[in-house]
Amino acid sequence: MNNRHLSTFFAYICSTLRFLLCVLRFVRCAFRLDCSAHSALRLLPKPLCVLHLPLISIVFLTGCAVWTGVSSDTRATAIAEQENRAFISAIDRLRRDYRIPGMSVIVMRNQQEVLAQGLGYADLERRIPASEITPYHIASLTKPLATTLLLQLVEQGRLDLDAPFAAYDPSYTDLCNLIRSPSGYYVPDYNCYTQQITVRHHLTHTTQGIPGSNFEYQGGVFGVLARVISNVAGRDFESLLVENIIVPLNMTSTASSQRNAPARLVERLAKPYQVDSTGKFVRVGYPGLDVDAAAGIISTVVDLAKFDVALDTNLLISEESKALLWTPTRANDGHILPYGLGWFVQDVGGTKLVWHFGWWPGAFSSLLLKVPEQGLTFILLANGDGASAPFVDDLGTGNVLASPFATTFLNHFAQLTDAAE
Repeated sequence: MNNRHLSTFFAYICSTLRFLLCVLRFVRCAFRLDCSAHSALRLLPKPLCVLHLPLISIVFLTGCAVWTGVSSDTRATAIAEQENRAFISAIDRLRRDYRIPGMSVIVMRNQQEVLAQGLGYADLERRIPASEITPYHIASLTKPLATTLLLQLVEQGRLDLDAPFAAYDPSYTDLCNLIRSPSGYYVPDYNCYTQQITVRHHLTHTTQGIPGSNFEYQGGVFGVLARVISNVAGRDFESLLVENIIVPLNMTSTASSQRNAPARLVERLAKPYQVDSTGKFVRVGYPGLDVDAAAGIISTVVDLAKFDVALDTNLLISEESKALLWTPTRANDGHILPYGLGWFVQDVGGTKLVWHFGWWPGAFSSLLLKVPEQGLTFILLANGDGASAPFVDDLGTGNVLASPFATTFLNHFAQLTDAAE
């Protein structure tokens, strides 16, 4: 039991003892029929006092109960607020330790906001603080949104995840060359000439070597899934993001890409920074104006929480489809891989975590971490790469516990004490 749980336990014990003392005091008075036991009752004539003492005692007892309940609620709220402040302080220390200029975080429990706050600066030059409504490039957190569009097409019977990618892309030969080329994505073991590579292989990062045999995170190869989505739906990928997710969920501070973002949103967009050799923050350019299935969306933690709630409540896809997203993939030989469909899936002490990280090198980093069985979600967006870059090798192989930002959340909110151990 950690210190937070001990404080909650002792507060409960103290309030219970106060109530019991209150009960004993007035019950003792009532049975003794001793009006002198209470200064307020000495003013009553003795017969009247004796007659009304049980009733007065009941009133006093009721008052005790109400007072205890109110004070318990007040103490519980105070404890929760204290724990939230401790969490924010811990996250802010990590932000400074990992040299991140600005960051926004939100914690959700059972589709309700627990806390949302900005830390540091969205714009160092103009000293504009980060807030919960600061927009950022969300990097690879784009992948869960793109996967949602794919599953919508599956539910409509228009897409088969196990069909060859080529079945949905008339220009697949050109794409194959682009993926393999040193001037393209340069994934030479993308064996499109000799192997049948399916949509699912792209979606689960299992395209390389013998398709389906192993997991190797490859953002660019995932990104070309936007071509499948567009070809099947008969609409461009960005329009589908807007029409099927952004507008229905009222994500008013979200844009499908920076190129197509309204000026008011670009003006508020967090400025990206990297740390130079002297340890100073240096403003850098935005990493990309366009979007594909891997990266490019601009959003806020508040808007991403709307997407999170929509997933939880099955507004975008069914419960069955959601289960597919969060079921780890099995390789050809049956061993479990760390990725489902567009999401990492990880077991920690019997508790399932589903999550994704984002990393624009030298510019932005992000994290979306869910504990579905506890109804918990943590979303983090940052205008430096320090929330992902130091741990990217472990994150890319499926271990979110490598991130101290993730473990701080899990320790504070998910009863996964010492989750990193």
